[in-house]
Amino acid sequence: MRWFALPLVVALFAVACGPTEEEIAAEAAAAAAAAQDSMMAAAERMFDASVFDTVTWETPQKRADRGAQVYTFSCARCHGDDGLGDAGFVMAGDTLRPPSFREPTWPLAGDENAIRRAIFVGTKEGMPHWGLEGLKAEAVDAVAAYILEGLGSD
Repeated sequence: MRWFALPLVVALFAVACGPTEEEIAAEAAAAAAAAQDSMMAAAERMFDASVFDTVTWETPQKRADRGAQVYTFSCARCHGDDGLGDAGFVMAGDTLRPPSFREPTWPLAGDENAIRRAIFVGTKEGMPHWGLEGLKAEAVDAVAAYILEGLGSD
């Protein structure tokens, strides 16, 4: 009987001394951060600003319309309808607090190329890597212009 009980005691000890929920959560967060860094690095390597030199639009209105469409479906859930960063999107239990495009201190204000890069590459704070998610250069160009011209003005 004693030999039967020994494996049971060892198994119970292993379970009791295993990682805590906090340790498991910390490991998962570290793995997610590493994956995010890896995806951002891949997106950064793929980003080519010269691609946008070849994007042409039939009219400025078509560009604005496409930008509004992309913004509505890809950006507004986090950045809000008016670009204030107030949509309250929750990811992994945390409410995202993206920047307001209307703040004069927004670091990307007035820099269309920097906005294109941010859209394509994403951010460590949770913005998707839209370039890796399938947004074409035309869509990135249109939504960057929409943010600057449509949302950036009152």
